[in-house]
Amino acid sequence: MKLGSLKEGGRDGTLIVVSRDLSRAVRVPHIAPTLQRALEDWSNAAPRLNGVAEALDASKARTIDGHEVFALDMAALAAPLPRAYEFVDGSAYLPHVERVRRARGAEVPESFYSDPLMYQAVSAGFYGPRDPVLVRDEAYGIDLEAEVVIVTDDVPHGVTPEAAAGHIQLVGLVNDVSLRNLIPNELAKGFGFL
Repeated sequence: MKLGSLKEGGRDGTLIVVSRDLSRAVRVPHIAPTLQRALEDWSNAAPRLNGVAEALDASKARTIDGHEVFALDMAALAAPLPRAYEFVDGSAYLPHVERVRRARGAEVPESFYSDPLMYQAVSAGFYGPRDPVLVRDEAYGIDLEAEVVIVTDDVPHGVTPEAAAGHIQLVGLVNDVSLRNLIPNELAKGFGFL
């Protein structure tokens, strides 16, 4: 099942189900108007969204559940989840951490090999797949990255890794923009890091 959000209907966009080949989509207001609303009732919404995805991929129908199937325009897409309550970024991919540190002449702290860096990132708005990246000054050291994103439901404090897996709702990709030349000073302050 592939989900997306159109740049319409407000700041949380309009939820759509996207065909496996990314060529077609359908709005699903009868299930949830936005991905955020679907996530808040995931046990009910997920099987219904999956049913729409199966119908979309199984036929060339012009409507599904009374809603028009349309050709997908990537430029019309917002981020699948245009904003979130929280976005926690984990620097757990050590080859990347090592390259970034080496590029600025810094060593990877020994603790990173057993206790990965995690920090709270901006979650007020995410870029869509074709959105321009707006940065005030290129001297900030713009670094564009593709990252794996895991969307969870409410995860209890102290949950075991095995039990945490049961809280995963969606897996996807996200555009990440790091301002490499600002990070060292932020690291020194300790702000935002968990």
